[in-house]
Amino acid sequence: MTKKGLFGGARLGDIANSVRERSETVIERPGNRAVLPTAELALQGRTSPGLTRETVLSVEPKRCRGWKYHNRTAAWYTPERCEDLIRSIPKDGQQEPALARRLVGDPEFDYELIYGMRRRYACEATNTKLKVRVVDIDDSQAAVLMHLENADRQDITPMERALSFQTQLDARVFATQDALATALNVSKGQVAKMLKATQLLNHGAIAGLMLDRSAIPVDQAYKLASLMERPGAKDVVLQAAKNLARREEEGARDPRSILKALLSSLDQSRKLPPIRREYNVGKVGRAILVRNARGKVTVAFPKGLGPQDREAVVQAMEQILKDLG
Repeated sequence: MTKKGLFGGARLGDIANSVRERSETVIERPGNRAVLPTAELALQGRTSPGLTRETVLSVEPKRCRGWKYHNRTAAWYTPERCEDLIRSIPKDGQQEPALARRLVGDPEFDYELIYGMRRRYACEATNTKLKVRVVDIDDSQAAVLMHLENADRQDITPMERALSFQTQLDARVFATQDALATALNVSKGQVAKMLKATQLLNHGAIAGLMLDRSAIPVDQAYKLASLMERPGAKDVVLQAAKNLARREEEGARDPRSILKALLSSLDQSRKLPPIRREYNVGKVGRAILVRNARGKVTVAFPKGLGPQDREAVVQAMEQILKDLG
């Protein structure tokens, strides 16, 4: 689906640029004037605002759930990270409605929110009704509107966007990576970079270290994911991740520090001198230790070992681990 086909002939790039060129783009509402989000223009299918009266519903926050492709992680829904809204909504009211689709046949929820989940959390925390604008749109339109609404927000991190892009592609919301880039008005190169960064989380040893995925820096993650494609590099990085996990240094679990440590493991592995050593293993023969220039280690034991050689094998391994440092 192209940009032209999504919203009544308007090009999303033109819509976004139109808003950015205005210091204040407004829409007339009963009793007040408010900044008009880019997403509102997209819904209207035009690049300039019109005088539009809209119907906004006030609903119970608990009857709303997030859209399954929402790009915020659960780390956001805490009193600390929603403090600004928890303080402002009781005092000044909810300035902009959330965008929602009506649900049918769900006993627990009446609406799913395309965007506005922090507003939902704050309204529930303050026992306030949530203002929502209800629309009838498909998943691809919802993805574009969510992207536009969050495009200039500082609190949506690049990794959250990247994970959202990957989820949408996995679910075939967009048929291809290029289709997603075109629909969201993001360069194909940037989308490719963001998607490669998310590949780090396909490795359990690395994903287990990331307590807050929203804080993962895309540039570092992309660099590490790219380096791991080199011969032998993946084994070095995954072993380094396992070593970090074993240390249980919770205070060092900041994603940026973790990625720095994993990148450093590759630098260290390139500096290690190759090793080839032999070790006696009982009466049977010798174990051979080999470490190549990239840090990959293999240990070959002689054939014919049995239960009677257990003590000799343990002694050999202890010496090998000592020699490797």
